[in-house]
Amino acid sequence: MNRFALRFALLGFALGVVSFVPVTFAQDSNAPDSSNVPAQQHRMPDPQKQASRLARRLGLSDDQASRLATILQDRQQQLSAVRSDSSLAPQDRRAKLRSIQQAADTQIDGVLTPEQQKQYAALKQNMRDRRQAAGGASASGMDSGSDNDSH
Repeated sequence: MNRFALRFALLGFALGVVSFVPVTFAQDSNAPDSSNVPAQQHRMPDPQKQASRLARRLGLSDDQASRLATILQDRQQQLSAVRSDSSLAPQDRRAKLRSIQQAADTQIDGVLTPEQQKQYAALKQNMRDRRQAAGGASASGMDSGSDNDSH
């Protein structure tokens, strides 16, 4: 019984020491300072990279890709503004985010040919399926299939 108590005490001591070790040792010196970033802030994908991925996957013309990049940039700015608005109730924030996503999707569909629209819809559905299989990650900003790996 004494050995068990000794091990338990040593474990408690070790955990106590670990909790006092400065976190800076674990941080990458090249990484941006995230100490003032809210815990729920989403990392926003680069609209130019998204447009490039979609251009490749959907076979977009240069004009389509340029128009798409503009739409994605505008969407990102709007999403960021809503996410940083602390005066919104959570359900209002979700509704606004959804509305922005839907408006951007409507604009994107306006740039695409009917065949590209079908491919884009399939990409979005594939993303939803992947998110659901992964445990239902937040759908607040990704319903348009704009996840980094999806395009």
